[in-house]
Order: sequence, then C-alpha cells, then structure tokens
Amino acid sequence: MENIQEQEVLIARNNETGQVGAVVGQNPDGTPKMADAKTAKLSDLVKFNKNQNPIEAFISNFIRQVQNPSLFGFFKLPADRYDAIAPAMADLIQDPASNGEMLKPYEVEVKPVAQTQEQTPAQEQTTTEVQQEPEAEPKPEQESVQTSQEVTTTAAKATPVDPNRIDWATIEQQWGVKRETLEQSGALQSMLYNHKSPQLFTVTPQFGDEKFTLDARLSFKEQPDGSFTLAPHFIKNEPKLDVPFRGYEFSKEDKEQLLKTGNLGKVVELADPMTGEMKKCLVSVDRLTNEIEAMPVDKIFIKNHIGKTELSMKEIGILKDGGVVHGKEIELNNGRKFTSDLQYNADKRDVEFVRTQSLKQEQSGETQQRNTWVDSDGNPKRITKWGSTHFTEQQIADYMAGKKIEMVNVTDKQGQPCTVFLQFNKEKQRPVTEYHYADNKNVVGVAEESKTQYAVNNQGKTNEATKNITDPLQRGQTAPKNEQQQEQQLRLKGPKL
Repeated sequence: MENIQEQEVLIARNNETGQVGAVVGQNPDGTPKMADAKTAKLSDLVKFNKNQNPIEAFISNFIRQVQNPSLFGFFKLPADRYDAIAPAMADLIQDPASNGEMLKPYEVEVKPVAQTQEQTPAQEQTTTEVQQEPEAEPKPEQESVQTSQEVTTTAAKATPVDPNRIDWATIEQQWGVKRETLEQSGALQSMLYNHKSPQLFTVTPQFGDEKFTLDARLSFKEQPDGSFTLAPHFIKNEPKLDVPFRGYEFSKEDKEQLLKTGNLGKVVELADPMTGEMKKCLVSVDRLTNEIEAMPVDKIFIKNHIGKTELSMKEIGILKDGGVVHGKEIELNNGRKFTSDLQYNADKRDVEFVRTQSLKQEQSGETQQRNTWVDSDGNPKRITKWGSTHFTEQQIADYMAGKKIEMVNVTDKQGQPCTVFLQFNKEKQRPVTEYHYADNKNVVGVAEESKTQYAVNNQGKTNEATKNITDPLQRGQTAPKNEQQQEQQLRLKGPKL
C-alpha cells in the first residue's frame, strides 16, 4: 500500500488559456494532461516521492519537449491533503498574480534545463508513468455526440439550482459560508438562478493549518456527481487587460471600451478554460471585483420582453452580438417608464440599461441622473449602512423586503442621539425617514421619544416648553432638563404685554 504522506501531486495552470487542472499524465506534445482539480480522484493523479525530487524530472522532460515552458505554471500539493486543499487552490490559481502570497509556498520554480540525451532512472520512470494514459483520451464519436447535445440546448433558459443538491457542509468547511447568511442577505435567490451574489461576502479558505480571510462575490458550480459547491470570485485591484484572456489579446480599443462601459461590445473567440476548445463569447468586466467574465454566445438566453416592453427578434440578435439597442422605450411591471440603451452584460448574464433617461425629462430636454437606489426592475438595491450606522445582514434583508429598519442612537444635525426608522418608499423610489404619518400601517418613522427632539433640532419647529432654550434638545426631552435651562426659559420669556 502506497504511503501518500511521502508523496506530492501537481496542479498546473495554462497561462495562455487560464485552464487549471490536476496533472494526470502527459500529452504527446509534451504538455501536461489535466483533470478538474476539484473532482479528480487522487488515484488518477501523477504522484511523486518527496525524497527523490522527481518533480524536476517531470518538468525537465516537459521542458525538453516544449519550446515555450513559460506557458504553464505548476503548484505542488501534499498528496494526503489533496482533497481538502485542491478545490480552494484551483480557484486561487485562476489568478496567480493577485493570490501570489497564498500560493507562494506551493509554487514550483521552473528553471531552464540543458537539453541532453541522457536520463536518470528517476526521469525514465517518470516518463513511463506519464505516458501510460493514451487510452483515456475521448473518442471522436464521443466528442461529436457531446457537441450535438450542446447545440440542441443552445439559447435555453438556465435551470435553477436545486438547494437540496448544494453541499452546504463542504461549503461551510472550505469557505466559512453558511446557508443562513446567504438566505438572510437575499443573495441566495440570485445565486440559485446561476448569477453571482449581488454583494461581497467574507470567505475563509484554509491551506493546511493557515486560514485566510478574503472578500469575494459568490456563485454555485456543479460537480460531476450532480451536487453543487461554491465558486468564489475574489476582488482584483484592476482588470488584467494587458495579458491574454483565454487566448485573446485585448487591443487598445478593446481596453478603452471595457474600461468605459464594462462591456467589450462584440463577439470574440476564447479558449474554454477546461477543454481548451475555442468558442464565440461576449466579454464584460465585473464592476465589483474587476474580474473579466465571458459568456458563450450559444449559451446566452435573452427573454423577449423587459417588464411590459417586447423585444423584437432583430433586437435580441443585436444584443447577442454584443451590440447596443439604442433609445428603447421601456415600461416596467410597476408602471415606471423611461428610455434607455440596452446591452448584454456577460458578468450579469442579462441585459442591462445604459444611458437611462425618463420620458418626462426627455421631452423637456432635461437630463436625468440615474436613480441609484433601485435596480432596473424598480426594486430597492442593497444598502449596507445609513450615514455612519452599519446594518446587520438581517436589517439589509428587511430593508430590501420593504420592511422598517430601526436605528438607535442616530445623531441628528445638532449631534444629539435619537432613534430613527428607515424604510424604502415605492412611490419615491428611494429610502425615506418619515416622522409624521397619515397611515401608520404603511409608513414607520421616528420613535415616539425622539419626535420632539427631531422636530426642534432638525426641522426648526417650536416646542412651547423649550422654545427659549439655546441648547439642542436631547433624546426624549420635552421640557427644561436642569435649573440652568429653567432659568433660561423663564428669563428669555420676558414680561407679557
């Protein structure tokens, strides 16, 4: 029985296409044959004894046969910890530059090796082991069947993820993310429909005995066994437009377009990150994480309507080609009307509004500043704080559901603490803090003990019992609070005429 504690395995990254995988063998051209690092069995991987340093032997043979060794990056993992480390490692290796500090202990340095006809016994053994894999290559018949199946499902609406097929225990163990957190934040609903979470979450991947804390948007990824795991999308300082993206080099015009609009605006051919197959895709930049995202054209689904507005087949065709539908008059389900340019966003996997203008202001020649409090469907956007008050995940969920949020010890304009309630107003399409109500069932405002304080300090109104006091009223105060204020109230009151 082999002792895996004394062995190591390799994870490789194709620096040109972005493909990441565990090394299971060697292709005829000398490149490493790779399998999905998140699902590959340990028994299928090429393993090396630590004391023999056969990693160099494999890489030496690889370098002799490939003229461009810098095409691949290698990372070694302890074989006995492969199952625990590999899933998180595979995600981090997608962007080795941003995650360099975490990957450094595992990176294999590839040094130039002088070509020679001689091989050490270890090299011969490695070469033999690596090349015993040709029968595992898929047959042409299998490839054509798979392609045919893909064609029959093109432009089909994505099937929602079944929550019962999500491996919540593994997700919490590997990333520190709980189902309850996603549900309370409102992110789970978007993620179940194959989108990223609208907001960032803190994840805590662990490598060996060391745990890291990172912010990322989250999505679900299907495993070969039909279950779903978490796919984090980490924040990058800037979109990496100066290096090839899955085999495509961005031109100067491409870079300007992506930085200006977030969308490339045209179809380009990209290498599939798992298979290397070239596919026609649309490209966008995640405005929250700076991650470059691509969507295969044959997988794009665009509904034939937005709210109550129909889209023609010609318009859908323009959107699928990355183009812009200009000046489209839109009416949402809530009755809101406006004119907007439309474009497909590969990151959102949906059509987005650009250069929105309301019909009323368009007719008067005025320019409208886009409402930043609502999304394209008129629903409240996620907010995490109000002023200096930070919300809990439950408060955020309540706000997005139209419920009231209680904020205690909020300071008014005079710097005095008070209690305030915040609520999204559907008619005004923004959050409001109301303090007088015609219908208490629909609108909630300042707590009773703070009404006098807010009316005097913030609204300039007069309270008969305190109107001559120069100091700002404190929370719950409706009369002079001490002898000094009592004297001030009586003194400034003066004689009656």
